[in-house]
Amino acid sequence: MEGVITGFAGIAETLGQIAQINPIFLFIIFLVFVFIAYKVFKILVKALIIGIIAALFPFFANYIGVEMATDLNTMMFFGMFGVLFVIVFKIVHGILKTGSSVFGTSEKARVHKEVKKELEKEKKKERKEHEK
Repeated sequence: MEGVITGFAGIAETLGQIAQINPIFLFIIFLVFVFIAYKVFKILVKALIIGIIAALFPFFANYIGVEMATDLNTMMFFGMFGVLFVIVFKIVHGILKTGSSVFGTSEKARVHKEVKKELEKEKKKERKEHEK
């Protein structure tokens, strides 16, 4: 653990030296920091909301007739499961989004969708012609 702290200290010292030389670089680092902090905050707020909703699941299950304990342990279990689900979902979504942008599958999907729309338009046009 001490090596990690020393590594971060080295990075901070290097960035500090660069920032003294170039204040524009410091401003760019600040913008990146604010952007990352904003994204993390959004994810944490969503995870908290999902966790609260998931913690209320035992009450909903009892309402629809499923016998389930509504004690603090059960609520904590479902709340933590909900938060874990959000975290796993965000990680998988990020990996897939990165993979699609790296390998260009998003462009293929967009083109496929446009071709499909054109084919549907042609089919509708043919149906109208047959009706006349």
